[in-house]
Amino acid sequence: MAAPYLALGLAGPHLLELTTNRALLARWDGLPVAFTVLGIDRIDGSAPAAATLASSAAAATLAGATKGGRFFVTATPQRDHPYNIARRTASLGHLSHGRSGLLIGVRDAYAPPSPTQTLAWEDTKRGGRTPLNAQTAFDAARAVRALEQSWPYDSIIGDRDTGILVQSNRIVHVDIETSFSIAGPLNAPEPATGASVIAWYAATVADAPPAHADNPVDLVLGAAGPVPVVRLGQEPPPGAHTGVVLRAGLDQSVSELLDTAQRWLADGFAAVAPGASLRAALDLPAPKPLPSTARAAFPVPQPHVSP
Repeated sequence: MAAPYLALGLAGPHLLELTTNRALLARWDGLPVAFTVLGIDRIDGSAPAAATLASSAAAATLAGATKGGRFFVTATPQRDHPYNIARRTASLGHLSHGRSGLLIGVRDAYAPPSPTQTLAWEDTKRGGRTPLNAQTAFDAARAVRALEQSWPYDSIIGDRDTGILVQSNRIVHVDIETSFSIAGPLNAPEPATGASVIAWYAATVADAPPAHADNPVDLVLGAAGPVPVVRLGQEPPPGAHTGVVLRAGLDQSVSELLDTAQRWLADGFAAVAPGASLRAALDLPAPKPLPSTARAAFPVPQPHVSP
């Protein structure tokens, strides 16, 4: 069996450390790990730290300041509506040239508390709020995948002869009616590398994504998936795994994490060359396209050549 790949997990304070230290950032960018989870403490049940940086804000910094490192941003429907998650995910896909992806969780440790801690984003159309559970998170993941695909990248043709910049009839409504009601489409095109990788965090079997024919989850992280998470200071887990996420604690530094990662890579973990897209690096298949019956958002564009 092929050797597992190595990935990294950073908590909120580590994001501040990494994005404010150019030498450390350069070292991280050249390390042959599969990916890094930015803000893993948001979704793994950890208590919030005293200081943090938004996962997507850190990702935007990394996307512009690096060329090789790959990363997942963390998000939950507790804090953000799926439309906003999709918009940020697509934007990061463009900025990073496909080196980014989305890790969905059920709860965000840094989200403002609600009266019962059991409610997700408000659904004003239905006049209430959605339960904060695995089904809601899964519905959010499905919405993000569909919204990213609602504006195909190759619909942007820039045809000077006809004056048609975009085949706008290929931009479609997603017409979602699950835990969320979304017509769509997204107001940003799909990244050039295709729809972003969507991962799921599952600490136990009970946290696994719900079974569904239209499953947008490309990868499951955590004890219940093929890519377990281990703490810095622990040994690699026994058994066969696709990969392992090595996660630093709040009392440990990014430099310590990178030191251990280099030792593990020299001791049998598979190196994954920096620079390729996240989907290519993980050898994941392209997601299924939206149905051909999806409702067009705009009419077929007509030539408008300037005289």
